[in-house]
Amino acid sequence: MSNIRYSVAFPSAEAHLIDVTLRLASPDPDGQRLSLANWIPGSYMIRDFSRNVVRIAARSGGEDVPLEKLDKSTWRAASVAGELVVEMQVYAWELSVRAAHVDRTHAFFNGTSVFLCPDGQADAPVEVIVERPTRAGAETWRVATAMDPADIDDAGFGRYVAADHDELIDHPFELGAFTRLAFDVAGVPHEIVLSDAAPFDEARLVRDLARVCEHHVRFFGAPAPMPRYVFLTMLVGTGYGGLEHRASTALLATREHLPVHGAESGDAVRDDRYAEFLGLCSHEYFHTWNVKRIKPARFVPYALGAESYTRLLWFFEGVTSYYDDLALVRAGVIDEARYLELLGRTITRVRRGPGRLRQTVTESSFDAWHKFYKQDENAPNAIVSYYAKGALVALCLDAHLREATGGRASLDTLMQVLWARWLVDGAGLAEDEPERVAAEIAGKSLDDFFHRALHTTDELPLTSSLETLGARLDWRERTGAKDAGGKASADDATTPPWFGATLADAPNGARVAQVLAGGPAERAGLAPGDVIVAIGHLALAASDIDTVLTRHAALESVVVHHFRLGRLLESRLPVEGPPLDTAVVTLADADAPVPWLEADRSAAGGAPA
Repeated sequence: MSNIRYSVAFPSAEAHLIDVTLRLASPDPDGQRLSLANWIPGSYMIRDFSRNVVRIAARSGGEDVPLEKLDKSTWRAASVAGELVVEMQVYAWELSVRAAHVDRTHAFFNGTSVFLCPDGQADAPVEVIVERPTRAGAETWRVATAMDPADIDDAGFGRYVAADHDELIDHPFELGAFTRLAFDVAGVPHEIVLSDAAPFDEARLVRDLARVCEHHVRFFGAPAPMPRYVFLTMLVGTGYGGLEHRASTALLATREHLPVHGAESGDAVRDDRYAEFLGLCSHEYFHTWNVKRIKPARFVPYALGAESYTRLLWFFEGVTSYYDDLALVRAGVIDEARYLELLGRTITRVRRGPGRLRQTVTESSFDAWHKFYKQDENAPNAIVSYYAKGALVALCLDAHLREATGGRASLDTLMQVLWARWLVDGAGLAEDEPERVAAEIAGKSLDDFFHRALHTTDELPLTSSLETLGARLDWRERTGAKDAGGKASADDATTPPWFGATLADAPNGARVAQVLAGGPAERAGLAPGDVIVAIGHLALAASDIDTVLTRHAALESVVVHHFRLGRLLESRLPVEGPPLDTAVVTLADADAPVPWLEADRSAAGGAPA
């Protein structure tokens, strides 16, 4: 039996509380320090999980033991001669993939939210007892997790084991009356668990997801680096996101993201929302290799008490964002036209953000802790996404490597080399290591490219890079507030004037959410939080902005009436056409083979070292 044992119970699910008990058979004789993580790997923001601790107490041999709080997330128990028992109650009402959420219908938690780490014993093996709820209505509950079971019942309740604290907190749990679908990938058992799912095409989801996972395993080379894998999916009315773990991922999606019976036929996915969900699954699954194993040296080991700064998030999230949708077309789940449309949307999203001209992608990585994860109304003007721009850097690097080697190597080669090296030594990447290895593969210096792409705000060489890959990039004007790019505009499409701000619904008007630098709204003096009640003396709702502006397209400016801090103001909005900021990507020759979009059938393990 392990020296460190946790038990997790849910006697007060209706109050959204989790009871966690830690038993230490051999606590520190000088007084045991205990700490709770302040952030969770994969989400780079201090989240202060200890703020949700509503009660904590210690005892030994039936007697209370004093607990001294040393800082916001650290305690020290007084010295005891025998076993130390620490009981903690955690408030769990954050419906996200990062923390914990409990009610009468289900429970979900990450270990960072509920498991105290005993100082000096983080490398010791641990046990976790998941207790079966006894209240009425929980009879159908089951447990889903990728943690190794040791002694569990048919529903999954009982004892689990982990090699150390790092592994303990890397296996989230889902409990409830969920849907569980199983499939194999390269001999490895996989499951997707979906909580509160409406009827959907289960066979289609399993087929498509298996193809994506099989592609990733082939890409890096079998065997897969985990004995089993679980997609833990919480289905909600609104919400979307994912968080990677070493043998699982936690996902948040809407029920509309799942395929409906009869809606999908043939190989290629047609529904935008379903394609988006498969892209999310692909993204998190790729992280099994890129960030859960291959990771920044500064994350080895994780130090979860304070920020861990790295300039490499452009690589770990950006490269993963590049491959998530690329894997869908390579696996035959979406067709080339759909992939090029998705790529065009990414290019459009980056181009429309003025922040790309103010922050480099490496600065975005380094500042994730207080900028990217704490976005406000000025975020589009101040920051660039290391996900989206990082994906475009990856595309350009892919083109550079193919061009430099006459097509013999690519970004695929770089990823496979890094994986082969990780298998040898398990070391983290130095801050400049992707650049150095890429230059080794190219057989020449790539300093000019990396300086421009990573350390300046210059535009990326997307046009020439796509030409190298066999594609063409065109720019057009946007055709309205909902035009996300990626598609050629219809011949009869109207081009309403550009507003230069985003709007949200508000009572009796439209609230200004964000104002883009240099746009008409900024020059009119509009500000985030303003409620526009009329443009050109016509009432306005957020969804009406294109129609109202089109009505005044022949004017040089139009009057805007808006409330700010309870006062009615009048401004004049310049009326002008939108910039060429909407990307459309097509194949240069629709009949020619495009190796870039085709899966590499060669053995990944044969990549050059």
